[in-house]
Amino acid sequence: MAREAVLDEELAARVELRRAVDDLREQEVRAGLRRRSRADRWAIGLALVASVVAVIAVVGWVRAERSYTDEDFRQAATERVEVLLSPDPRGAGQVRRILDGATGAFRDEFAQSADAYTRFVVSQGTIGRGVVDGAGVSARSGDRASVLVAATVVFTDGRDDSASPEPVQQFRLSVLVEPDDGRLKLAAVQYLP
Repeated sequence: MAREAVLDEELAARVELRRAVDDLREQEVRAGLRRRSRADRWAIGLALVASVVAVIAVVGWVRAERSYTDEDFRQAATERVEVLLSPDPRGAGQVRRILDGATGAFRDEFAQSADAYTRFVVSQGTIGRGVVDGAGVSARSGDRASVLVAATVVFTDGRDDSASPEPVQQFRLSVLVEPDDGRLKLAAVQYLP
């Protein structure tokens, strides 16, 4: 054990000596008595480069985390809700357009009820045109956003009878928008009373 204690003391003394030599060199450089060695300049240069790289990496990570703006989320919600609220019995691709703008649980649920949706739209025989009156991001978390949407659907029977008033239905929705394959899509839709 005495030998280990001696080795520990010697190691501590060497560390202390190295610090004292480094402090002495630094004081001499500050006083103008000595110039920094090449090794010192390389070490300082590498430290500066590493610091710059670290800052760039952090900035890139923060930007990647918030690569979508509130306007991107609002616009995506507006486009997807207008398609969702525009039933047309003549439009064979309506279900496909809705599914193309959906992701996650909402896409899965809608896909399972797509046939029932199509039958209902055809049985009603009316054409709806959904228009978003207003939309705003209510919350964000990473690359997901909750968007509140106010929309109006104007229904017609498909004839060009401008004398009859068109029935109107108003909706308030809360939708969850998130990226899927590089596009923002609806991940959840909730009708608000």
